Amino acid sequence: MGVDRDFIQKAIEREGLLFLGVVPLEVEEDFRRYQEWLAQGRQAGMQFLEKYQELRLDPRKLLDNARSAILVALPYDLGAEMPPPRVAQYARFCDYHQVLWERGERIALALGLQKSRVVVDSAPVLERALAASSERGFIGKNTCFIHPDHGSFLLLGEILTTESLHLDSRTSPRSFEKKSKEGGCGPCKQCQVACPTGALDKDYQIDARRCLAYWTIENRGPIPEEFWPHLAEYYFGCDLCQTSCPYNVSRGRKLPSDLEIKEIPSLFEVATMTETQYQKFFGGTPLTRAKRNGLRRNALIAMKVTRDPRLSEALILADKDAESPIRETLEAIRKL
Repeated sequence: MGVDRDFIQKAIEREGLLFLGVVPLEVEEDFRRYQEWLAQGRQAGMQFLEKYQELRLDPRKLLDNARSAILVALPYDLGAEMPPPRVAQYARFCDYHQVLWERGERIALALGLQKSRVVVDSAPVLERALAASSERGFIGKNTCFIHPDHGSFLLLGEILTTESLHLDSRTSPRSFEKKSKEGGCGPCKQCQVACPTGALDKDYQIDARRCLAYWTIENRGPIPEEFWPHLAEYYFGCDLCQTSCPYNVSRGRKLPSDLEIKEIPSLFEVATMTETQYQKFFGGTPLTRAKRNGLRRNALIAMKVTRDPRLSEALILADKDAESPIRETLEAIRKL
């Protein structure tokens, strides 16, 4: 019924995105697991994840009379890694929220949808749960959505619509414990072994209280010293649970060719940057999520643990602009 799926796929591919499927807006089972995860405090200080529970349970409340979601993904594997200390790959190009929203709007227009709403992960939607209900793909032990053909370096977006569309239906049981052409981790634990901080201590769950990405991005205060050594590898985010995954074994640039990979300044430049430099270096990129002082904090720690020869110079300059958490970070560095 409704728009032909081949037509949907072609409209999505013209925008450089992947078509994942069309799914119903039902996430009750996943919502129950989400609530259990919150009750355990595994969201760390991310209190925003506790809000808008009614929308997370029922995405239809985001669009009156919504029937389904057209699932799209922006592939972002950049292939060759930058040398450590590095930033997570998704942060090395323009803000994906805007990219997915703009392209989703064009797709909705091309499909002639009478009523639709494009949402990305800034909206309170259990998007990985929706993606995992498509014909192919699953949530792995690293908690990422994994497509058996395209891996997990995928940024998700959804086009909610009131149209009556042909919905995906799985042809095999949704067992996480078995590996098949439809996906699944089976006994593999490579992501859990690769996680440097032990954040993947339970299968299919992450403990943000131990996640390097949480401490280097979402946390606004000082970073506990037990996590400092790991900033020698990543000082913004972390990709190790993905780069270790067998579904990502076929590495190479998959980012749409019209999106430019941005150069990342040196640690010294980040640690000592002014507000003007911050906007110049990182404006319009996901790195702004950590804020200027969060990035400066991270860079100072990375300089310390990698014994950067310009650390002493950076400390002197940082002293002149030492609001929290820079002040606490400088004190901790000088004690070590």
